[in-house]
Amino acid sequence: MLEHTPLVWAEIAVTDISRAQAFYNEHFGLTFKLDVMNDMEMAVVETKDQNMTNLALVKHDMMKPSLDGSTIYLHLGDSLASQVDALKNADVKILLPAMPIKDGSCGNIAIFVDSEGNKIGLWSQNM
Repeated sequence: MLEHTPLVWAEIAVTDISRAQAFYNEHFGLTFKLDVMNDMEMAVVETKDQNMTNLALVKHDMMKPSLDGSTIYLHLGDSLASQVDALKNADVKILLPAMPIKDGSCGNIAIFVDSEGNKIGLWSQNM
């Protein structure tokens, strides 16, 4: 059994880094630090603790936004239902409405499509 979380870094593929930053800022209040590594444009989520698991929006030829494949679940607020309602009101496509996992004992999830066409999950302990 692992003694640490296996996730250390996550990347969301984008085709327009400015549009993606604006989307995540508008809907979730995220701010970003821009960086270029070799030929990869990155917008890294700014966090108070530099040692925590983090996330970046990444534009690179080998990365394509998609509704297929793995799903990253983000914990970006205390009330999942209000976040999903706000996304719906902004005409963001909801693939899975807010729903409890095991009657809420494992939290609650929803899945939406971001500005780049990625399937992104949301998680919150509270509905």
